[in-house]
Amino acid sequence: MNDGPSQAGELRSTPKGPIRFKEGGWLLLLTLLVALALLAWGLAPALLQLVDRPPGNGKDIESYAFDLSNPRTSLESIEPSMLHRDMVPVEMEPIILSPDEMVEANEGRRKYLVSDDLVIGVVIDGQARAYPLQILNVHEVINDRMGDVPLAVTWHWPSGATQVLDRRVDGNEMKLGVSGLVSGGNQLLYPIRTDTQRGEEPLVSQALGQSITGSELEFQLVPHEVVPWSDWSERHPNTTVIAARPELKNRYKKGKPDTWFASDRLMFKTPVPEIGPSPKTHMLWIRGNGVNTFVSMDDLIETAGSTGKASVDHAETTLELAVTADPAAARLIDPPDGIQAMRILWISGHALAPLAGPPAPAQPSSSQMD
Repeated sequence: MNDGPSQAGELRSTPKGPIRFKEGGWLLLLTLLVALALLAWGLAPALLQLVDRPPGNGKDIESYAFDLSNPRTSLESIEPSMLHRDMVPVEMEPIILSPDEMVEANEGRRKYLVSDDLVIGVVIDGQARAYPLQILNVHEVINDRMGDVPLAVTWHWPSGATQVLDRRVDGNEMKLGVSGLVSGGNQLLYPIRTDTQRGEEPLVSQALGQSITGSELEFQLVPHEVVPWSDWSERHPNTTVIAARPELKNRYKKGKPDTWFASDRLMFKTPVPEIGPSPKTHMLWIRGNGVNTFVSMDDLIETAGSTGKASVDHAETTLELAVTADPAAARLIDPPDGIQAMRILWISGHALAPLAGPPAPAQPSSSQMD
């Protein structure tokens, strides 16, 4: 005889309620807390980056927080090239390879530099140093020092522009950063504030070496060459070399702009010149004595032929150049004081020096005509 409800009936009739700790609720709560902790740990870097992210929104130049007063160029020529400032890992304390260390770096199966690698070469007080473009593809700016001279060695591959600046202005030494903006398609730099704050810095044209907004700054241009490693190392066997950062090895591998140079695509709104060659033609921009002269690398290579030499007229002077076809490079041979050359794409060179007119024709070297 059944005198009361069965155990099964009691279980069925037990009202549902919240899960209690003794029923396993503690395990669910612990799992939830662990999941939230893992989520916070994973999102923390991104959240901190959003909080600490440098100024800039990729749209309005005002959002980058630079001093846009007193413009020496049309503000309409300035446009964003990156989402915000400081997106490029500018080199502040470069690692220097001695001549012996460079020899050791090239003894392995994977050589650090091969003969046709392009380098920016600089000589200060008889000391030579090479800055490989494969490293500058990633850093774009290397704040360095040779002897007592503080340098900013720069390479802006979207405009094909090289430049080396003395970082002293009126006795004040500065380090340069990447603004995330361009003018005439050419990189705009800025002097990094010494108080670690950001905002109200002037914008500095990489190619011109002078500020185009804000306070007036004019950096001294330092003579440099862009040549194959084989040429540089042969003429400067005791050269030092900038080393790669081991932690950026993958970025160096991926940071090659070859496909950019091979395409007809344009990156910025800079007007295409109505004169001269195609806009992305590599040029040698020669400056000095108040004159700007452009000559195309293709013209120099064709004129030099197998001789490896050509010439060009600049400011009533005939300048001799050493030329290589592969890789395409040209350097001035014993130029007069005050005459310098840099590389740049025609579209940006013409935008920055429109009064220079069409490119000058390359001519046979005087040694070819003797």
